[in-house]
Amino acid sequence: MNDDVVEAAHERQRLSVLHKQLMLSLKFHHSQTLEQIPLEMAVQAMIEVWQACNPSQSAKR
Repeated sequence: MNDDVVEAAHERQRLSVLHKQLMLSLKFHHSQTLEQIPLEMAVQAMIEVWQACNPSQSAKR
């Protein structure tokens, strides 16, 4: 198999694991908060946190 294909598959798997970890963290540690705010507010909060954690990528947007 091509090294690029294998590397891409590993990256997809890594991102999938991170996605699941984030979902579990939000569900089990923040479910009470998420139940009390509208979806738009929750999504905006997630965007703001992502931007704070990725300032170099946020400037490009």
